[in-house]
Amino acid sequence: MKLRVVRVDLPLKHVFATSKRSISVVRSVMVELEQDGLRGYGEVYEDTFYGMYIEDIAAVITKCKDYVERYALADPIAFMRHLDPALKKNKFAQCAVDCAACDLWGKMKNKPLWKIWGLTKDRLPVSSYTLGLDSIDRMEERLAEQPDWSIYRIKLGEKDDMNILAALRQKTKAAFYVDVNGGWNVKTAIQNLEPMQRIGVELLEQPLPADDWDGMAKLKKEMKKRNITFPVFADESWRTVDDIDKCAEVFDGINVKLNKCGGLNPARQVMAKVKHLGLRLSSANTVESTIGVSATAQLAPLLNYIGADGPLQIEKKVGVGVRAENGKLVYPPDESGTGARGPFR
Repeated sequence: MKLRVVRVDLPLKHVFATSKRSISVVRSVMVELEQDGLRGYGEVYEDTFYGMYIEDIAAVITKCKDYVERYALADPIAFMRHLDPALKKNKFAQCAVDCAACDLWGKMKNKPLWKIWGLTKDRLPVSSYTLGLDSIDRMEERLAEQPDWSIYRIKLGEKDDMNILAALRQKTKAAFYVDVNGGWNVKTAIQNLEPMQRIGVELLEQPLPADDWDGMAKLKKEMKKRNITFPVFADESWRTVDDIDKCAEVFDGINVKLNKCGGLNPARQVMAKVKHLGLRLSSANTVESTIGVSATAQLAPLLNYIGADGPLQIEKKVGVGVRAENGKLVYPPDESGTGARGPFR
């Protein structure tokens, strides 16, 4: 098997801001595994919140070359165990390689992964479209660029948040998911509960800082007292699978991202645990290309919510595969593996 590692800068169509950061370019690593004329693709992006920098991720994967080139892929799980010494428990590096291995394995079997894993596409979630945090006028402009989605995932985390929601509500009847990225304190979150419910928010993600467990307990108590019905999801509050039990005490769901899990097979295990705990499942990444979205889409039948709009936020096209059209997931008709196809540069 051959390994190719490529660092790719993905310029965004607009500056993308959250309560934590503002970016105009996504720095990503693309992985290609080749065997018997077939190619599998994986992707992971830099995330400084978790201390994962692209130079380090690429270096870890590159050091796997000798391990890869003396291996013939037959089972991606066994392959990843083979790479354990080289990957050094770097979940982001593991993710890119695992997704590429799963994609290649599926192509070897000439079947999409979702079918190999016994899933069906009977009840796929509808994808949201993300509006980055900005002035009211600019967020209205971003909505007008993509006016036909039935769900918008709205980044908040400033004093003007409820005015932003009210203004956007005047422009659409679509469902609103709010993602604060830990930008509120508990007092602000409680103040915003009833206005959000009146405006029609249907999901709230990471309202408080990642480690504010007492604040989350207080917020959940207030939600019950005030009969607030939308679920609250954890993202930054879980870094490893060991955090999920704690999240289950104060959250209703988990945003499961492949990069934090270490790839597709580890994500399946995490999702099984989340469901066992009675929590709902989401997977939303605003800054990944078609390569990453195609991988996540293989697990869409397990999800209650999904955000597959990343490629629409990126100026540069990277490969082809699964895409979201006004929220509907569209899989390639001749798909196998993740459905992703190169090239990437």
